[in-house]
Amino acid sequence: MWFKNLYLYQFEKDFTHDAETLHEELSTKPFTECSATQRESMGWVQPLGKKSESYTHSVNNFILLTMARQERLLPASVVREELDERVIEIQDRENRKVGSKEKKELRERIEDELLPRAFTRTQKLDAWIDVKGGWLVINTPSATRAEALSTLLRKTIGTLPVVPPKSEAVSPILTDWLTKYESPEPFEIGDECELKGSGEDQGIAAFKKHELGTDEVKSNLETGKVVSKLALVWDKKVSFVVGDDLIVKKLKFLDVLEEQRNEQDPQSNEERMDIEFTLMTGELSKLIPDLIKELT
Repeated sequence: MWFKNLYLYQFEKDFTHDAETLHEELSTKPFTECSATQRESMGWVQPLGKKSESYTHSVNNFILLTMARQERLLPASVVREELDERVIEIQDRENRKVGSKEKKELRERIEDELLPRAFTRTQKLDAWIDVKGGWLVINTPSATRAEALSTLLRKTIGTLPVVPPKSEAVSPILTDWLTKYESPEPFEIGDECELKGSGEDQGIAAFKKHELGTDEVKSNLETGKVVSKLALVWDKKVSFVVGDDLIVKKLKFLDVLEEQRNEQDPQSNEERMDIEFTLMTGELSKLIPDLIKELT
């Protein structure tokens, strides 16, 4: 249940659904597997697993929800190979050239024929809504996947007034922190960064598991490179890498939270997920506003 990434959307208006109301609306668009001719299918599943009946799970005004997406895997190379064979067959049989329009029609026909036999891949994507704080938090570093979930949620409940937080100031602020090798409390600079050149210098310098206060890092900053990613530690509890787009990756909950989890004695997978969700949202609901305050 520990999230590894944070893709943030901020509510422009109060989120008025409670967990029960949201459950009722999500249950109107449950996930179903792709039909034989369907390329993809998206819908909602129970976040605590199939044994749970609810499409939401709520703790302290944090609502957990899960989207599932299934797609049929039809590689372009397979379609192209079949298309080439059929084009050659037509040209040999009819002694004529196959035009672009006919090739397009052939490609579509081939895809329709092969699609029912294609393998499927199903992926789940967790998100939670901070009702009081006004955040939709998605466990992905991908803007495409985040947009898929937010779009489905908007279609499901009729409205979703959210926007990504503004990120124009992130890179200059992170660059200033790393240049001074100093960050405001409760943040500490970690051991990873990515520096990008600007103007004619488009080079990238990446440092991982590296002391970032060294002359090597400083010399790259002095040449005009700016920070595009920086590892941080928040309140000695959570480490992560934040990008200049305000997407948080490599999220890791440190020993103090692991100890709190280990003090519990869950009797089922559902209880374990509930404990982890409670601990995670309790900390991240404080980390997120701290981060936004400093970087926007």
